[in-house]
Amino acid sequence: MRRSISAGVIAAIVVIVVVVAAVGAYYMTRGGTVYFYLTDPGNPSSSSGSSSPTAIYLTITSIMIHSTSKGWITVSNKTMTVQLSSSLSFLSSATLPPGNYTEVRLVVSAVTVQMGPVNVSASLPSGVLKIPIINGGLQVTSGRTAYLVIHMGPHLTTTGTGQVILSPVVSAEAYYSPPTTSNNTTTTS
Repeated sequence: MRRSISAGVIAAIVVIVVVVAAVGAYYMTRGGTVYFYLTDPGNPSSSSGSSSPTAIYLTITSIMIHSTSKGWITVSNKTMTVQLSSSLSFLSSATLPPGNYTEVRLVVSAVTVQMGPVNVSASLPSGVLKIPIINGGLQVTSGRTAYLVIHMGPHLTTTGTGQVILSPVVSAEAYYSPPTTSNNTTTTS
């Protein structure tokens, strides 16, 4: 009788250890949620004699992020058109594996610049915005939420043939509480 109690206690301990290990493994491998936003922190600049743009629209066909341990991860392949604004524009959200992320890529299929009442097609030389994540990158932690804000300061150039070229200054910054915009500046609340 004594032997069967000892075996039962040992079996219970083994079951508890296995359950705790499984729960720990689940917690360590599940991802964190990341929300992606785009903002224009100021007014677009133009190096031509033409009028200043009143709006810039980007058609984004893919969003990817680079993990230092897992390489490139596709966040979204949904096509969306976004107007650059001092307000945050939501792009996508994704559950990403825990780790450090250092760069974002936006594949842009079209750029439209509104100059007064006229819409003009602009070109983005590579069709891809390669965006560094500043201040040490984005740290994704299991079960936690992070926010990645892409700051895009567009610069437009008009060539002698009238072609408009977008050559933006772009960086991304990670936040660990919901970001808000105030006076064309992104802050955390």
